[in-house]
Amino acid sequence: MASIRDSDVPPPATPAAGPRAARFRPLRWLTSGSPRMRALKIAGLLLASLGAGAAIAPWTVSRGALREEIAAQLRSSSGLYVYTNGASTFSLLPRPTVRLADIAFVDPRGALTIQARELRGTVRLLPLLAGRLELVEATLDRPNLAIDIDGKPMTSAGAAVRAADARPASPEAAKADQARLGVVSFVDGAAQLRRAGQVVETLSAIDATLDWRTVSSPAALDGAAMWRGRRIALALWIARPSELLRGELSSATAQVRATDIDLAANGALALGARPHFEGRIVASTPSARGLFELAGATPPAFVGRGAASIDCECSASAAALSLSTVKLALGPNTFTGALALRLDEPRPLLTGTLAAKSLSMLSAFAEAPRLVGADRHFSRDPFDARAQESVDLDLRLSANEVSFARLRAQDVAGALMLKDGKLDLSIADARFYKGAVKARLAVEPRGQGGAEVKASLIARGVDWGAIDWEQFGAARLAGLADVTLTLEGAGASPDQLARALSGQGDIKLTNGEILGLDVERVLKRMERRPLSTAADIRSGRTVFSNARATFEIQNGLARVVDAAVDGAGYAMTISGTAQLAERQIALRANVAPPDAAQRAEAPGFAFDIAGPWDNPVMAPDVHSFIRRSGAAQPLLGPRIDKASPAPPRAASPPKE
Repeated sequence: MASIRDSDVPPPATPAAGPRAARFRPLRWLTSGSPRMRALKIAGLLLASLGAGAAIAPWTVSRGALREEIAAQLRSSSGLYVYTNGASTFSLLPRPTVRLADIAFVDPRGALTIQARELRGTVRLLPLLAGRLELVEATLDRPNLAIDIDGKPMTSAGAAVRAADARPASPEAAKADQARLGVVSFVDGAAQLRRAGQVVETLSAIDATLDWRTVSSPAALDGAAMWRGRRIALALWIARPSELLRGELSSATAQVRATDIDLAANGALALGARPHFEGRIVASTPSARGLFELAGATPPAFVGRGAASIDCECSASAAALSLSTVKLALGPNTFTGALALRLDEPRPLLTGTLAAKSLSMLSAFAEAPRLVGADRHFSRDPFDARAQESVDLDLRLSANEVSFARLRAQDVAGALMLKDGKLDLSIADARFYKGAVKARLAVEPRGQGGAEVKASLIARGVDWGAIDWEQFGAARLAGLADVTLTLEGAGASPDQLARALSGQGDIKLTNGEILGLDVERVLKRMERRPLSTAADIRSGRTVFSNARATFEIQNGLARVVDAAVDGAGYAMTISGTAQLAERQIALRANVAPPDAAQRAEAPGFAFDIAGPWDNPVMAPDVHSFIRRSGAAQPLLGPRIDKASPAPPRAASPPKE
C-alpha cells in the first residue's frame, strides 16, 4: 500500500498567516528558540519593564517632582519662572500626558506675565523611559497675558534669547540652535498691552498655535483673536528663526485677514538692533476710511469709504517704509508710482509721486465736508480739522484726465501737501477746455475752531461756452476767457466762510456771444416799436468782440467795479453786486450805440439780471422802453415836442 509521500495527491496547503497571526508575532518571538534562550528573553523583558516603571514612578507618585521638572524645562526654553497652585497629574495612556492646574509664567523683569487655568502637555516617550520629562506639545487653557510695552527687555534665560545673544557661526550659536522648544497652543485666551501701568490695547478670544520644534527649525504661528470688535486671523512663517534672532536675514511670510483687511507679505526679514524687511506686499480693504478708523486714526478728507488695494515692493525699517512699483487703487481711482513713509517725525510723513490715467475729484473727496446743503445754500455744519493732524503729506500727483462733476481737465500736474495740519492743494499746470489753468487752495485750522482759507485761480484761453455746456447742459455765454481770481476768508462753517470772504477778480472774454439776448436788434428796432421790442429782448444772440469785468469782494459781498461788453453796433456797461452767502446776484446792464456820446438823442435801454447765480432771471427795464414811445409818454409826464408850432403872439394895442 502506497504511502501519502508516494501518492500523486499534493499535501494540504498551510494556512496563510492572517492578521491574527501577525498580532502574536512578538509572543512567537518570545517563545521561540531553546529553553535557555526563552528564559533570557523573558528576564530581559522583565528588567526593561522594571526600569521603565522605575523611571516613570517619580512622575506618577510625587506631584512635587512632576511640577519641578516641568517648571525647569519651561524656564530653560522660555526664560520665564513657572508657578503652580493647583493639582498636577500624569497619565501614561493613551499618550504620556501631564496636567498642571492654575499655572503662571512670570518674566523676572516684568515684561510678560501669563496666567492660565490649566496646562496640558504631551511628553516624549523615549526620554521618559530614561527618567526625563520632555514636553513635545503644550496647551494653555484660557491664558491671560499682560505685556508691558514700555521697552523693558525680556530675561536672557530663555533659549531664544540665548540664541540671539550668541555670535553668528560660533560654537555657542551652534549649541543654542539645538535647544528643543516644541508646540504651544493658546485656547480662548486674552491679552492686555500696558504702558505706564495703563492698559492701551486689549485682545480677546485668542486661539493660536506656535509650532517651533528647535531654535534653528522653521517656526510657524497660526491664530486668531478679537480686536476692536473684529475677528482677525494671523499666519506667520519664518524659515530660519535662529538667524533672524541674531540680526541676519531669513525668509518669512505673513498673512493678516479680517473683515476690514486682507494683507500678505513675502520676503526677507531681519530683527535685532536694525530690524528690516525686503519683499512684496499685497493688501486690500473694502473700506479705506474704515481701515483708518480701525487703527484709531482720523482719515484725511481724500480717503473715502470705497474699496482700496495696494500691490508693491517694500523696503521697511523701524523708522521708514519705502514702497516702489506701487499699484494703488482708491475707489475708482488707480495710481502707479512710489511712496515713502517716515515714522521718526513728530507725525508720520508720507511722501511720493503718483500718476493716474483718470482721476475723479468728487470720488477722491467724497468724505470732505459738504459746501452746499440740501437747501442749495452754503452748509452751516462746522468744519472738522482733526483729520489734518494725524499725518503729514507731500505728494506729487499727475493724471491724463481729471474730472469734477461734469467738467474735465487734461494733462494735470499738481501737489497735495499737509504739514502741521495745514493743507495745500495746488495745480501747477492743466489743459482745461482749450486753455491753461493754474490754481491753489490753502486751508489752515484755527485754534478756536474753523479754518482760514486762501484760494487763487489763473486761467488763460479757456472756452467758456464749452464749460457752460458741460456744467449746465446749455451754453448761455461763449468766448475765450482769461480769469484771475484771489480769495481769502475764515470761518467755522462754509456759510460763515462765504460771509467773510474777501478778494478780487478779473474776467476777460474775446470773440464770444451771449445766448438768449440780442441787444443789437433791439437798438435798431426800438426807435420804431420800442414797446414790442422790449418783449423780444430774451431771444436771439449778442455777438461781442470783447467783454471784461473787474470786481471786488468784501465780507461776502462782490461788487462790480468795471464791466463792459463791446460789439459791432452797441456798447454795454454792467454794474451791480452779488451776495455770496445767499448765492444771489443783482446786476444792471445799460445798452447804447457805440457813438452815443456824440449823439444827443441816441437810443438806449437797460435790463436787469437777478436771482440765484446758477439760474438768474433777465428782465428788461420797461421804463427805458416807454420813454422811447410817443404814445406812452403822457403816462410818464408832460413832453415838449420840438416839431409843434410856436403859440400865437398877443395882438398889439391900437395906435392912438
